[in-house]
Amino acid sequence: MRDYKNYFSGKRLFSHQTDEKHISRKTRKTHDDQPKLFSSFTPLLLIIGGVIGCLSLFFAFEGLEKRQNHQKTSSIGELSLQKQINEYLIPRGVGGSEPISSNATKDLHFYFYEVQPGESLTSIAKKLGTSMDSLISLNSLDNAHFLRPGNKILVPNLDGVLYTVKKDDTLEKIAKKYKVEIEDILDYNDIEEADALMPGDILFLPGASLTTEERAKALGYLFAKPVRGRFTSGFGIRIDPFTRRRGYHAGIDIAARYNTPIRAAKEGRVTFVGWKGGYGLCVIIKHQMGYETVYGHLASTTVKEGQYVNQGQIIGKMGNTGRSTGTHLHFEVRRYNKPINPTRLQGLGKASRRWY
Repeated sequence: MRDYKNYFSGKRLFSHQTDEKHISRKTRKTHDDQPKLFSSFTPLLLIIGGVIGCLSLFFAFEGLEKRQNHQKTSSIGELSLQKQINEYLIPRGVGGSEPISSNATKDLHFYFYEVQPGESLTSIAKKLGTSMDSLISLNSLDNAHFLRPGNKILVPNLDGVLYTVKKDDTLEKIAKKYKVEIEDILDYNDIEEADALMPGDILFLPGASLTTEERAKALGYLFAKPVRGRFTSGFGIRIDPFTRRRGYHAGIDIAARYNTPIRAAKEGRVTFVGWKGGYGLCVIIKHQMGYETVYGHLASTTVKEGQYVNQGQIIGKMGNTGRSTGTHLHFEVRRYNKPINPTRLQGLGKASRRWY
């Protein structure tokens, strides 16, 4: 089984030769089955090859200056970007010059690319001919918008994502989740037996895409802010404004003017509209991936139970209903009925004195 951890320690980057143990099962079979032809013509072939080589060098030196003036490439280690693309991205025949067949396995390589001023993950993916999902996965990007000039990112010569095997994972589960053929996973990772997986193993899933949740987290559009205003109380343990004792606050409080529009933080189905104890007039929206958002202390609502709402759609107006000390929105995010800190979620940002 290939150890992709070595790629990230730099041990296998910029490799020009493929080790026997790193040749995929399908590639190894193709290589071993090739007939050894023309062995008796070796001397003649060497002479012809020498003549062709001399002519090639002559024309290469003659056009070198013109190519240098017209071809500018970004340096990556000791190799230029253009050479990396030529070496790793162009399919080549196994043991010959014919293009590799569509059902044969390409060898997997990585290289580093340095982010240039004005570039984004989208433009880099388009420039290098790879997918955004591949770049996000290989570089463990928590927020794809935080790329800066000078950052170096890892780029694969094949589209796909890296996956770290978890406890109780099976190839069947992984293949189903990422919509990849089991045979492809075995082949690209040199796995001889499907039950040889261990927690912590890193697999390359060829042609796979990130899940909706993984992509949403990296691209920062999992949630949107429900309102802009002054951040007045955080998530977790705090002094209760009524009892003056320490208590648990399951959400955050944002203050603004009375009747300020409150918007859905994410698209979903409205599951509750009405009075809910200390929450006062409240709206609850159920989202995908087990998420649920709660909007409390509203002055009025504009949605009904069972209604589907879009992200950013107005669902009510800010008020002072229920157990409230003044006009504000009590906002909660839950996942599988467990409250989580909204300010730690992509798209909601980190709130301090003001909600922005």
